[in-house]
Amino acid sequence: MTRRSRRAAAAGLLAAASLAGVVPALCAQEMHASHAAPPEGGRPTTSMSSIRVLDDPERKELAVILGPIDLPAGSSHHMAQLPVQEGVIPFDLTIRGYRTHIIDGDGAPVPRVVLHHMNLLDPGRRELFLPIMLRVLAASHETRPVSFPGWLFGIPMKGGSRFLALTMLHNPTEADYEGVTVHLTLEYERLARLPVYPVAPFHLDAMYPEVSATKAWDLPPGHSVKTWEASPAIRGLIIGLGGHLHAHASRLRLENLSTGEVLYDIRPNLDEAGHVVDIPALMYKGRGVGALVVPEHRYRITVEYRNPFDSVIEDGGMGSIAGAFIPLEDWPAADPRGALFSADYDWVLRSQIEHGVVSSPGCTPCDRR
Repeated sequence: MTRRSRRAAAAGLLAAASLAGVVPALCAQEMHASHAAPPEGGRPTTSMSSIRVLDDPERKELAVILGPIDLPAGSSHHMAQLPVQEGVIPFDLTIRGYRTHIIDGDGAPVPRVVLHHMNLLDPGRRELFLPIMLRVLAASHETRPVSFPGWLFGIPMKGGSRFLALTMLHNPTEADYEGVTVHLTLEYERLARLPVYPVAPFHLDAMYPEVSATKAWDLPPGHSVKTWEASPAIRGLIIGLGGHLHAHASRLRLENLSTGEVLYDIRPNLDEAGHVVDIPALMYKGRGVGALVVPEHRYRITVEYRNPFDSVIEDGGMGSIAGAFIPLEDWPAADPRGALFSADYDWVLRSQIEHGVVSSPGCTPCDRR
């Protein structure tokens, strides 16, 4: 390896560390959004009435602004929510970082605790291990600003492509907030060519391919195990991994069944009551930049729990792994006619209906042609 390639690899690992820090947020927000099954009836819709996409070319920042919406004091996340918003990427770019902030109608900051979660999805591309919409990024009130070298790493987004943005808000404070808007700021690069390592996020859930229902399961007393396995759609390198678990989880594992290689094997840090305090994230430190995965191999996620009680914990189990992935082939487009894609697409929109969306006269049916 040359000195230049060693420097690039070292920089790649540093950036991978930053990306690995995003992984728990990706997992957690995907799980929080999956707690409730969609209601029966009603046609899912997106809206363009409560979204603005503003470019600041000097700072190289793209602001995605959702709202306004009123947040009464003491309201839970079962309050009326904004419908899923549909936006358009204005030009080719690579996302090299992001952050969120929230303000009221007077421009004053609102406590970040009101942000239960926010998701950005790409309906034009599929997930790595499942033919559903690509989850590009997620954030909650705990998520810190994320940034990495844009010339080296970036999440490519094509100009003219549409995206879906959704928020789940609540207000556990004693103050009312009116005209609240949620601001997602995307730091970007506009390069003549892709960064050295274009990156995409990916998920593996122990309850896949159940995309239209809760991803939680009942925990029996004692030790229990849940697994799911699949093959990736394309070849690529995993550079960061992390996970999401519930109380009394004892292990989270990802392995290559075809070779026996273990890619991720952690035991979460729990408090005395069994609640998860921390789930270690992994920056891959093997040869080269990352761990190679290929479509010819099968990969398995394994989640283990140890329920200390004599009774079943209803919906007590949940387990997911998310990571940062460098594709070595063209990223596959989504097939909107696929059964799993349709179920997932409809569920994402219906998940807002379950909580009751704010009336938006500009609501339009989803176009999935």
